[in-house]
Amino acid sequence: HDYALHGICKAIDGFHVISVIKTGGGKTTYFAGFMVLLQELDKLPDSHDLKQCLNRRIPRNAVTIIVFPTKGLEEDMEKTFNELGIPSIAINEDTLKAARTRRIDLWVLAVQPHLCCLLLPPEQLSSKPFTTALSNPSFYSRIIALDIDEVHLILSWGAPGFRASFRDIGNVLMRLPRWTTLTGVTATLPAGTDTQKITEILGLKEGSFSFTRRSNHRPELQFIFRTL
Repeated sequence: HDYALHGICKAIDGFHVISVIKTGGGKTTYFAGFMVLLQELDKLPDSHDLKQCLNRRIPRNAVTIIVFPTKGLEEDMEKTFNELGIPSIAINEDTLKAARTRRIDLWVLAVQPHLCCLLLPPEQLSSKPFTTALSNPSFYSRIIALDIDEVHLILSWGAPGFRASFRDIGNVLMRLPRWTTLTGVTATLPAGTDTQKITEILGLKEGSFSFTRRSNHRPELQFIFRTL
């Protein structure tokens, strides 16, 4: 979709991106399309005109960190991205436990130079292994983006007593390289106070981000009520 391409181009130009689009409207394209573009830029020599006109640093073998709210969604996206030729790894309590039974350390794999995408729940962003990964100079220098799926959950799920790690995502952005851009997508972010709160929590300043809102109306859906 043109609007997804617009968001991808804003991100590659160094702007943070928040986009509100309907379920099934192509939110995954914001993530996958961006990474495919990075792969294509990697094939060009550093002297290429296209690279010279970009407003941001594009590291070789760039890494995108994507935050997903649920383990199932995270693992589904890992499969989708790998099938698209985007080397990805999902790390959560379940995948770590499964890997340990095979004597595999997923965090060791996460910092390998071939990896393009690291998929995490917000809780892993405050974990000791993630901090250790950021202390790896090679891995740190390759980080280019922090993406958030269902960004509206920062307000509801991030409430005290439930999953407060959602509220810390903005702090994580401050720990990443200065050229790192943030992309957040959702179908459910009301205009007004909620939108303002999200940008404040993420630390996004006016002029530093692109915000788009499209209708999330789904006329093909209908509510059916049944008494059980």
